[in-house]
Amino acid sequence: MREVPRDVSGSELSVRCLETWAEVASLEQDWCDLVGRASHCHVYQTYGWHAAWWRAFSAGRELKVVACFRGSRLIGLAPMVIETRIGRLGRPKRWLCFLGAPNNASDYADLIIDDGAPEALDSLVQELLLLASRYDGLRLSSFPAGSPHCAAVLRRLNELGAKVIHQRHQRALTRVLGDRDDDLRAARKKSLNRHHNKLRKSGELVFRQCVDDQEIHGYLDEFFRQHVGRWSRNGEDSQFESEEQKAFYRALVDEMSGQGWLRFDVLLLDGRPLAFHFGFEYRNRFFWYKPTFDTAWAGYSPGEVMLKFLLQDAIDRELSEFDFTVGDEPYKYRFCNEIRENRQIVAYSSALDYWVSRGSLICKRLKTHIRTRFGRGSG
Repeated sequence: MREVPRDVSGSELSVRCLETWAEVASLEQDWCDLVGRASHCHVYQTYGWHAAWWRAFSAGRELKVVACFRGSRLIGLAPMVIETRIGRLGRPKRWLCFLGAPNNASDYADLIIDDGAPEALDSLVQELLLLASRYDGLRLSSFPAGSPHCAAVLRRLNELGAKVIHQRHQRALTRVLGDRDDDLRAARKKSLNRHHNKLRKSGELVFRQCVDDQEIHGYLDEFFRQHVGRWSRNGEDSQFESEEQKAFYRALVDEMSGQGWLRFDVLLLDGRPLAFHFGFEYRNRFFWYKPTFDTAWAGYSPGEVMLKFLLQDAIDRELSEFDFTVGDEPYKYRFCNEIRENRQIVAYSSALDYWVSRGSLICKRLKTHIRTRFGRGSG
């Protein structure tokens, strides 16, 4: 255990890096209690999410969960893992990154800090920077720009003299609910109603929210099959060609459905599943995560009909948001009313790597600027 400076109340802070899941599991209840005191957490910061990810993707990876305590009370967590990437010239690079980032599983990655103990952030950042110095650096991806921790981490890294580059990483589109009339117009767009009516004429159409673990597990193979078929139709590989990915989704069912956070919905036509959505509902927000549909019925747009039912359900139950999460696919713009951003913060251990990356980023921005100006000029 590494000691860090005392807080203003005189209670001693300490940090510890947990490197086995057994150590992490011993803090499960403390983790859950901490999330309850951390108002900025998403479902991706829960213990269950991280347990499912580690269960599926731990092979060949090093765990680095940094925990901050005031006395024996857990007040901050940074769930991290070592990610290996192939850098320039084919040299492998090893980064300290958020657990869930190596395969982009987490839409929103963040520190977990007790609202009543903001001083935990400083302790966590210092420890992360020290850990990262043993590798190629610290890479914090999918960090919500709206999180107060994002700006605070960046500021503290700069104060500590770290060689930092930060930039926009992803767009995240959301529909903030509350204007019922406007929300209903979004859920009842003509195209959605047209597809809905077309399917209803084809048989008995049922929208079903599955809550029983056994029922959900019974549907998962068909869910995977539909996703594979949908992507192969475009000549691409589905993530569910991977047994690890299948194991992750099964683990999410085991870890989360009992908490009431998992949303697994199915659209049935005469008892046959036409579309699925695997997502989450957490703190009165709906999280759009993994949709799919049977390509044999693509002409009927079952995916859009599923979206119609999900939006209507969120409106009827007065949820605060329908979060389409990361990705700026065109269809999301038809329904969202707010565009958010995730940021990426990278602190380099090597000055050479920092300057090479900074130069590359400047060149990219310059090319974009020239391309934009040339495009306008040619118009």
